[in-house]
Amino acid sequence: MLDNDIKPEIAIVCHAYQPPNQTPEVLDRIINNCYIPVAEMLEENPEIKLTLNFNASLSEMLEAGYSNVIEKFANLARNDQVEFLESGAYHPILPLLSEKESRYQITLNHQMNLRIFGSVWHPIGFWPPELAVSPILLSQLESLGYQYTIIPEIAVSSNENHPSPLFEKIPVHHSAPNLALIYRNRELSNNISFKNYPSVDNFIEHVNLLKAKQPQQSVLVVATDLETFGEHHLGYEKFLKKILQRSVIHTVKDILTFPREKIEVFKESSWSTSEEDLYRNIPYPLWAFPGNSIHEILNFHSDILSESLDFLLRHKEESDFEVRQALKEVAKAQYSCQTWWASAKDHFSKELIIKGFEEQKKALNAILKAIGTNYPHSILSATSDRLEKRLKRYLQRIA
Repeated sequence: MLDNDIKPEIAIVCHAYQPPNQTPEVLDRIINNCYIPVAEMLEENPEIKLTLNFNASLSEMLEAGYSNVIEKFANLARNDQVEFLESGAYHPILPLLSEKESRYQITLNHQMNLRIFGSVWHPIGFWPPELAVSPILLSQLESLGYQYTIIPEIAVSSNENHPSPLFEKIPVHHSAPNLALIYRNRELSNNISFKNYPSVDNFIEHVNLLKAKQPQQSVLVVATDLETFGEHHLGYEKFLKKILQRSVIHTVKDILTFPREKIEVFKESSWSTSEEDLYRNIPYPLWAFPGNSIHEILNFHSDILSESLDFLLRHKEESDFEVRQALKEVAKAQYSCQTWWASAKDHFSKELIIKGFEEQKKALNAILKAIGTNYPHSILSATSDRLEKRLKRYLQRIA
C-alpha cells in the first residue's frame, strides 16, 4: 500500500494571460476570482512557491487599473516565492511567425514586463504560448540567453523513447545544446486542469504510484493556466494550496542541476497536439489546421501583415514613431485566440473570430499609415475587405 503521507517533489508552472482586447468586465472577474486569491494564498504561506509566466498583454492591462496585483506578484518574486518566465508579448504561436517577428515578440515582452514589474523581472526560463515549439524556436531562445524552456511532453516522445512520467534527466537537443528542455507531464497537468481529481489524496496517490515505479530522484512538472485556479473552476485555488502544502515544492530553476541527456527527436508541436495530429503532419492543429477555411482566411490575412511590415522595415527606421506603433499593432494582432476560437474543438465563437480579424485590419492600417506613399494601399485595403466579407459569409453559413 502506498503511503500518502510521503510528500512528492513537484514543480508547479502557471501561465497567466489575457488577450489584448479582453473586456473590462471579464478582466475584473478573473482578477478577483483568480489572480488576487492566488497571490494572497502565496502571501499567507511563505513556504510555497510557483513558477509563473505573465504575458505582457496581461501585464499592461493590470498596470492600467490593477497595480495592486502587479505589486503583489513583484513582492512574491522578491521573496523567492515566484520565479518569472519570459514569453511572447501578445501570446502568438511563435513557430508560425518569422524569426524576426518572433524575436520582436520576445524582446517586447521582456521590455514591457521589466518596466511594469521592475528589477525583479529577470527570467532565465521561457514559456512558449500554448507550448508551441520547434527546433528553430529552441535555437532562437538559446541565442537570446535563456537557460531553459517549458515544452510539451509530446515534443520529445517517440515510439522508442517515451519520457519518464517524473522528471529525472533534462533533455537537450542539438538545435540548442545549452537549452534545458523541461517537459510538462501531460496526464497529471490535464487532470488538474480539468478537475479530474476528486480530492488532493487522489492526486498524491497518483504521483506516489508513479514515484514507486521510478524511485530515483525525480520531480513532477505540472504546467497549466493560472486561470484554472479560481476562474475556470471557482474556488479551485484552495485545491492548489492543498497540493502545495502536501508536496516538496520546487521552482523550475531548482531542478536545472539534474543530469542532462542528449535527445535525437524533437517534434514541432504544442500542448494541444495529439499523436494523430503529428502522424498527419499537423503540429499546431488549433491554429493552422489544413482545410479549416477560417484558419486559412485569418492566416492569409496575417501573411499580408507580415509582408507589408517587411516592406515598411526595409524603407523606414524602426525608431520612427509610426513604425514603432505599427510594430506593436502587428504584435497585438498576432495573438492566438482568434484562430483558437475557430478550431471548433469544443469551443467556437463567431464574435471572437471577427474581433481577431478586426485587430488584424487595425494593424494593417497602422502599417499603411507608417509607409505613406509608394505602396499599393488601395489593393491591400481592397484585399483585406474582400477577405473580411468572405469570412463573414462563411460564418453566416455556420449554425
